[in-house]
Amino acid sequence: MGRRKAIQRVALVAAVALAASACLSEDGGGDGGGGGGTTSGDKNVEIVFGFGGDQSKGFQQSLEAFQQSSGITIKFTEASQSFDTLIRTRVRANNLPDIALFPQPGILKDFVAQGKMTDLSTQLDVNKLQADFVPGTLDAGEVDGKFYGAPVSYNLKSLVFYPKKAFEAKGYTAPTTQEELTTLSNKIKTDGTTPWCLGMESSAATGWVATDWLENNMLVEAGPETYDKWVNHEIPFDDPAVKTAAENFEKLVLADGNVLGGRKQVVSTAFSTSANPMFGNPPRCFLHRQGNFITQSGFFPKPIVANLDAEVGVFQYPGKTAEEKPMLGGGDLAAVFNGKDDDTKQVMAFLTGAEYKGWSEAAGFLSPRKDFPLTNYKSKLTQQIAELGQQASVFRFDGSDQMPGAVGSGSFWKDMVAWVSGQKDLNAALKSIEDSWPS
Repeated sequence: MGRRKAIQRVALVAAVALAASACLSEDGGGDGGGGGGTTSGDKNVEIVFGFGGDQSKGFQQSLEAFQQSSGITIKFTEASQSFDTLIRTRVRANNLPDIALFPQPGILKDFVAQGKMTDLSTQLDVNKLQADFVPGTLDAGEVDGKFYGAPVSYNLKSLVFYPKKAFEAKGYTAPTTQEELTTLSNKIKTDGTTPWCLGMESSAATGWVATDWLENNMLVEAGPETYDKWVNHEIPFDDPAVKTAAENFEKLVLADGNVLGGRKQVVSTAFSTSANPMFGNPPRCFLHRQGNFITQSGFFPKPIVANLDAEVGVFQYPGKTAEEKPMLGGGDLAAVFNGKDDDTKQVMAFLTGAEYKGWSEAAGFLSPRKDFPLTNYKSKLTQQIAELGQQASVFRFDGSDQMPGAVGSGSFWKDMVAWVSGQKDLNAALKSIEDSWPS
C-alpha cells in the first residue's frame, strides 16, 4: 500500500516473477469457498505477507517455537513492496498460499467476491474472537455477515503525541473531549507557540497524511455508522458530514498560526520528520497526530527514540464526550485460502489466540486482543498506547485502504493535497473525489 511503502522502504524484487512462473497448484476446494494452498495434512503451511525489515524478521521469529512444538513447517513469503501485485498474480495463476496477511481489506474482499477465501467460522470460534478482540477490529474483514479476516497485529492512528517535559512544564493536560482539544490548541497559541506539527510530503504517496486526518475526523465526529457509509460509498464523498469533518480539520490545524510553517508549506514538509520541532528547546510546536509507528526508529530524533518514556507523551484524539473513544487504525488481516487443511487451522488458531505474543514493539507490534498483558510491552509509552487501543469504544480500519484504489490511493490523496495547498477549494476537491469513484 502506498503509505506502507513510504514507511517501510524494503525492496523485494523477484517475488512477482517467481509467482508468475510458479507451477499451477491443484485447487482442492475449501470450506466456505476457499481452496488451494499446500496439501492438507502435510505439515507445511505458507503465509504471504506485505511487510519487511525488522517487522518481517520479528514475525518469523514469533512462530519459531510454534513450529517446533506443532511439527508444522511454515514457509514465509515476504512481499513488502509488491503485496497487491504478488497476491493478485498468484490468485490468477491458481497458485494460492494457505494464509495471507492483508494490509488492505479491499483486496481481501475482491477475493471473497471471487469465491477464493474461506469463511473464518469454519476455522475459528468467531464469536469468541469478537469477545476477545477490541470492538470493531474484525469488521474490516466482514462480507455479508461472514468474517474472512482477523488481525494478527494492528496499529492505531487516533493518537496525538507531544513533548512530555515541555508540555508538563507549561501546565498543559491531555484533553478528553474535542472541545478541550480546541481549548488546548488555542492556549498553546496564546502562549506564543504554534500548536500543531504537520508534514504531508511522502514521495509518490503524498496525501495520505491528510486523508488520515479526514478519516479520523469522520470517525470521531460523524460516528462509526456514518463513517462506514462513507467508506462504502453509501453516502457521497461530498456529503455534508464529510465537508464538516474537513472544515473542522481546517479550523483546528490549518488555520493561520495553528500549524508550523503554514498550510501551504506542510505539503512539502516531509511527514517522517515533521514532528521533530516538538523536541526543540524551546519546542516550535506541541501537538502531532500520527500513528503509533512514529515511535519506531527513523522518525523522532535518535536521542528521543532512545528515551521515549521520558521524552514523549501521548493521548487519544478525543471524541465528542469523554465516554466516546473511537479509534482509527489499520492492521494485517490473516485470511485463509486453504480451508480444508488442519495445519492451516492450527496456525490460524495460534496467530489469533491468547498465547501469541507477537514480535518486538520496536518493530511495531500491537496485539488487537483486549486481554493481551500490557506488561508484555517493554516501553511505558507503548503500554500506554496499547491501553488506549484496548479501551477504545470502537475501532475502524483506515478508510482509504477500503476504498477502490483509484480513490483511496488516487484522487483522495491528490485532491486533499490540492485543497490543503490552496489549489482547489473544499467543495471542488470533494466533488472531484466523488466524480472519480468507479461506477
